Amino acid sequence: MSRGAKKVRVFLMFLLALLMLLPACIQISAPTQQVVTPPVVVITQVVTEMIPPTPVPVTPTIAPSATALPPTVTPTWDPLSAPIYYPIKDCVASRLHIGDKAMVSYVGGANGIRYGLDLSESTVIGYAQPGAILVIQNGPWCSRGWLVWLVKTADGLVGYTPEGDGNSYWLLPAAK
Repeated sequence: MSRGAKKVRVFLMFLLALLMLLPACIQISAPTQQVVTPPVVVITQVVTEMIPPTPVPVTPTIAPSATALPPTVTPTWDPLSAPIYYPIKDCVASRLHIGDKAMVSYVGGANGIRYGLDLSESTVIGYAQPGAILVIQNGPWCSRGWLVWLVKTADGLVGYTPEGDGNSYWLLPAAK
């Protein structure tokens, strides 16, 4: 073999070895996702002026005067001063009569105004709030030991409501 042919042969062998080593040097990998990080924003604050707190205004104190105290209110009507009576045998006492005005007591809450006489079976159709004035229209009746009156409220609702159970009274005589 001639010297030129040897050189070509060596060159081709070198080229073949290079082609065989080349895939081992190149790494082929799947494309990776790029993680995008949001830019970092740095906020700085610089104190430019110191402002002292605003003082709370002082309310002037009013000096006591020589004026008299307001008059005290003395009740002119005591609902418990109305005489009691027993209108129905084997039922509780009452202080009310037909035509009287009665005030719903502040003890016990609102008085239920019912459609019928029987307190346990009648439907409540409205409520008279404590302090409300009711006009006694008719009665009384005894329902389960309680005195029941037919009453009319200031807004015109007419129905039955209990006066009391003997221990507590929810309707009190109002001033005449």
